[in-house]
Amino acid sequence: MSAHVHRCAVVGAGLTGLVAAYRLASAGWKVTVFERYPEAGGLVASFTVGGERLECFYHHLFTTDTEIVALAAELELAPEIEWLPSRMGIYSQGRLWDFGTPASLLRFRPLPWLDKARFAASTLWLNRSADFRRFEEVTAREWIIAHAGRKAFDAVWGPLLHQKFAEKADEVAMVWLWGKVFLRGRSRSASGLGERLGYMNGSFARLVDALVARLRALGVRIELGNPVRRIWRSEDGLEVQARTGVERFETVLFTAAPAELSRVAGGQLPDADRARLDALSSTAALCVVLELSRSLTPYYWLNVADPAFPFGGLIEHTNYIPPQRYGGRRVLYISKYLFPENPLWNARDDEVWAAYRPFLQKVNPAFDDGWVLARHHFKAAYAQPVIPCHYGSLIPPFATSIPGLFHACMAQIYPEDRGQNYAVRSGDRAAAALLSLPGP
Repeated sequence: MSAHVHRCAVVGAGLTGLVAAYRLASAGWKVTVFERYPEAGGLVASFTVGGERLECFYHHLFTTDTEIVALAAELELAPEIEWLPSRMGIYSQGRLWDFGTPASLLRFRPLPWLDKARFAASTLWLNRSADFRRFEEVTAREWIIAHAGRKAFDAVWGPLLHQKFAEKADEVAMVWLWGKVFLRGRSRSASGLGERLGYMNGSFARLVDALVARLRALGVRIELGNPVRRIWRSEDGLEVQARTGVERFETVLFTAAPAELSRVAGGQLPDADRARLDALSSTAALCVVLELSRSLTPYYWLNVADPAFPFGGLIEHTNYIPPQRYGGRRVLYISKYLFPENPLWNARDDEVWAAYRPFLQKVNPAFDDGWVLARHHFKAAYAQPVIPCHYGSLIPPFATSIPGLFHACMAQIYPEDRGQNYAVRSGDRAAAALLSLPGP
């Protein structure tokens, strides 16, 4: 009598879905991966600049990102990760300032001396506060104004929050900002060399490619460009309706956004569960990538602390990774997080560029259209979960109310912020939980 082979569908071919599928298939499960887009990788999707692959949305690692480094080692890619210094700046009061080091804080004139001291003291305290629970019940705005001062909020933290959360910035809990400060501080300490960020030669798409190759070798069927439209429970298992038809599985692991789960399976979820999913909010990402003939700023990461700007950050990738890898071209990401109601979300590419271009000249008055060798526009509808107070009680559960249907997504990453490392961790944990379930 042959052993039972468990049939599982994984919905979503981002890192969480790919890692989970890899673990399950390695354990002998028969796995099918459904992905709505024609390329695997989710937010690690890539394109080509100067003959080299590059992520559509900027990526790097911190030294504390141990799960993804371990996966890279397993896939024989760990030697391809370089740990390089980076430089951070901020645009405020009409000019560029170095930022991110004690010396740069001393020279940051938008903050008076007393406010610099409060800023430094509050940041140091966050770096040393390992218990995130004390920051769950207060908004970031309230905590910063109380501990660092209103000027620090207006000059630094407020614009950062608005960059990520747009109109909901004032609702965000301090635990989100604590995670940014505490984990970055640990990363600096772990490197022993100050700030070091990790990047994979040839882009992190190589990690995705390696996972896909391992999956195919294990017999996993990867259905790219085949979106799941409906999931429901029948007497014989879970029915998954994709573009190509209906298939039956014993288990479904859904790794897309909560709103997507509500859309495809909401008809069978209790009203309270569906309302819980629908209440979770997230910002979308609009990322314009420029190929330039020369550098715009001296910084890898430039936060924009000016509410008049239509974007919140400039990430000049080639101030971190040498431009020679991209045929000598400079690569600049223009970052904006927004809600779909924002007119820029549905604007044409040329309309977005028309809104952005004058502000690049504010950052560097010498900027000219002749610098632009190519322009690319990328969008992600689900990019940054909004983290309000008491978020721990709002997180969607791994096991849904539909037997056999499980959910592993970005909204469950807490108290850390979303990122590649935690997507890998989510996939590992989801697979471990499924493999621990009692058999048929």
